[in-house]
Amino acid sequence: MELVRHGYNYYPYELELASREARVLFPYARLTETDKGVRLAGKVDAAVADRLVYYSALKTTAKLVPTLQGKLERINGTESRRQATRYSAHGLHEYKGKFNPQIARAILNIMDIPVGGHVIDPFCGSGTSLLECAHLGMTAIGTDINPLAVFIANAKVDALQLPKGRLEKDLLGVLEDFKMARVSKPVGDEGEARMAYLAAWFDEGVLRVIERLRAAIERATPGCVPAFLAVASNLLRDYSQQDPIDLRIRRRKTPLPDMSFIEAFKSAALAFIGKLEETKKVLPRVRGGGRAWLHDSRELDSATFLDGQKFDCALTSPPYATALPYIDTQRLSLVWLGLAQPSEILPLESRLVGSREVREKKKALMALKENSAGLPVAQAGYCLALQEALSESDGFRRQAVPLLLYRYFAGMASVFRTLRPHMNANAPFALIVGANHTVLGGKRFDIDTPQHLAELAIANGWVHEESVPLQTYQRYGYHAGNAVIGEAMVIVRAK
Repeated sequence: MELVRHGYNYYPYELELASREARVLFPYARLTETDKGVRLAGKVDAAVADRLVYYSALKTTAKLVPTLQGKLERINGTESRRQATRYSAHGLHEYKGKFNPQIARAILNIMDIPVGGHVIDPFCGSGTSLLECAHLGMTAIGTDINPLAVFIANAKVDALQLPKGRLEKDLLGVLEDFKMARVSKPVGDEGEARMAYLAAWFDEGVLRVIERLRAAIERATPGCVPAFLAVASNLLRDYSQQDPIDLRIRRRKTPLPDMSFIEAFKSAALAFIGKLEETKKVLPRVRGGGRAWLHDSRELDSATFLDGQKFDCALTSPPYATALPYIDTQRLSLVWLGLAQPSEILPLESRLVGSREVREKKKALMALKENSAGLPVAQAGYCLALQEALSESDGFRRQAVPLLLYRYFAGMASVFRTLRPHMNANAPFALIVGANHTVLGGKRFDIDTPQHLAELAIANGWVHEESVPLQTYQRYGYHAGNAVIGEAMVIVRAK
């Protein structure tokens, strides 16, 4: 019997993860590497192969049986020589900083989390890990401070649970209602502030269209509404006067797309529905589920929705220090969906773990110098060394780096501390995190975030098991300046 790899080229770390998941899921088999996969000998449970993520099929003397992952990645004719990451409901929205779904599933396999297990993701983003848990028959809870992330995550999970054909039927109704939809006038100061903000970034004709579409969508079957709104919100920036590829908010210099917004929405919705319906053929009954909650993961001790729940595993891809401007990048969707008022955008951005925004700099500097968060000596000392390296030639962004890094370490320490009581004994916590660097006073400082997080975990009730290096994708253009210089999977366990 042989496990056959996918046809695409693997990164070295993917080969390592593939080997690990095979060893964990087939503990009593002898494994021998082959050109195309792994040969198994001895005691083998063929049914377990369906959990594998980095293998496309199980080959026996009689036939080649595709794994669940092999089937999912081939949905809608996805080219076999390119890794697919938008299968199932993963392609609902191109949320920035997405977690690779293959890594999320591989973690669940390597940690040997059983069907029916309980999983938590304290930085769930747009719900990648929640969806993978649903595929594997696990129950997952995610938290995030970004209202748009929580909205998209729940839209994905809910869409996967909808009856076959429901979305397609409702889409026809939405498109018909759009022709006759009327938009209500804004009510109150918040309604007027919302419309004034949108009018500043959308041409009058486009604004009329997106408001009419929203009104039509909101009359659809309640279970379908979030998915359609997520599809539409994913298109907003392309049809606005914001530069669609810049992470910051700048005026566009390129023309708007030739295709009308409503046609673009219809095309995107049909493409998503097509993938989802094919997924339901592969997964006719989704045994797992999940829910994302709008909550600060630094304060999990106050999360009443956990209701005493203990978890078998935690996994996440947390932000790194001075991370992407998640809120700023997504402000059009937040305002259009009514998830935040324009005046709330920057305060929300500054509250994120890893935020690049600093308020009350004097207070933040005092916290750093006095180590008011009680960080371990290594992390507090590192931040202080950065502060002392600053020179007058460093701009305001670089001047803030030591303060931001200190706040980031303090925030992650709080996550480790408040999550620990909710974990079962010896339960694993896997974090995919990137390292980055800065230049202060003309000197380069490499910020080894994986190592720092491992030490913060140890100081807050966890045991560091290992850190596995991961190769990152090369970023170009606008995103090169925000790219990490290396990533690792940090694995700790609850004492």
